[in-house]
Amino acid sequence: MQFTTSGAVAPTTAGDLARQTAFGVLTALVLVFAARLVVELLGVNVGAAGAMNPFAAAPILGSVVVAGVLAAVAYAALDRFTARPTRNFAALAAVVFAAMLVPVLTVAPSMGVTAAGQVVLAVFHVLVALPLVAFVAGTVRL
Repeated sequence: MQFTTSGAVAPTTAGDLARQTAFGVLTALVLVFAARLVVELLGVNVGAAGAMNPFAAAPILGSVVVAGVLAAVAYAALDRFTARPTRNFAALAAVVFAAMLVPVLTVAPSMGVTAAGQVVLAVFHVLVALPLVAFVAGTVRL
């Protein structure tokens, strides 16, 4: 008989999932806004300005919150309908992360985002994805 253990402690209730997701969203926001501050302090030319600026506070806040809500809904659905929700959630998160890089590479330049800005956007995506996946899946718990 073989036993395997996981370092992750998956959310067991809807309240637990909501709490873990909230921690993930807050962590992601802190990381992204800290990175945004560093980019501004270094004077990196991201190239975007105006109403369609993906580096403005409101679009960042909105997209991180929406990502958190969608991550929680996806995890809840996987928990309900699959035998291994944590593994499936990690796989789904990897696919979504890759898909979210497509607009960074294809749409962002048409919005005036420079190559440096594209790198910054990709870093922002990483800074959102990692804490969301870690908290929602239960790898990190507070």
